[in-house]
Amino acid sequence: MKEKAASYSRSQRSQGLTEFAIIAPIILLLTFGIIDFGRALYLYITLQQAANEGARVAVRASYFVDPNGATHTWPTDSDVATAITGHAVIMNLANNPACPNGPLPNNGVALGSPSLPAANTGWIFITDPSQAGNGTPNGPRGGLGTYPPPNLGAGCNVVTPAVGNEAIKVTLWYTFQPVTPIIQQVVGNNIVITAYAIYRAEYSN
Repeated sequence: MKEKAASYSRSQRSQGLTEFAIIAPIILLLTFGIIDFGRALYLYITLQQAANEGARVAVRASYFVDPNGATHTWPTDSDVATAITGHAVIMNLANNPACPNGPLPNNGVALGSPSLPAANTGWIFITDPSQAGNGTPNGPRGGLGTYPPPNLGAGCNVVTPAVGNEAIKVTLWYTFQPVTPIIQQVVGNNIVITAYAIYRAEYSN
């Protein structure tokens, strides 16, 4: 009788281990999938708030104090970028090295664009309100600031500062890399999170 009980117990344990081995990968995939979804949602919210902050700085009226305590007569592209990166401190955001003031790659559509930020990095664009960012005005009143000049040979727009109450758009592209290997393989590490904000300038003239 004892031998039968011991044999039954071993059989139950073996069955339990087999069942766990079957369902463990599914449980892990679901767990990390939820983690990746939470990360992506958090990054999107952060990006949207950063875009709003950047656009707010871009349209400020004359004379303001930047986050470093320096005073300015008019906001510049670099002031906008500083405000954005100061808000999105967990992200590696920088201006698109080619065209900070547009046009955006692939007419502003990140999906399928041949030009995207590297994994876990992002680009900042300061443009006119159109989706492609290929109109005017396409920058704050102070111009580029410390931003590098646009690459005109690559078809980039020269910055045309806004005046009066013209609209300025701040667009952020961020390439999100999931931590789940299977999801990485499916999407090819090309999940691009986008956010933008459009504000009208508050300049006095």
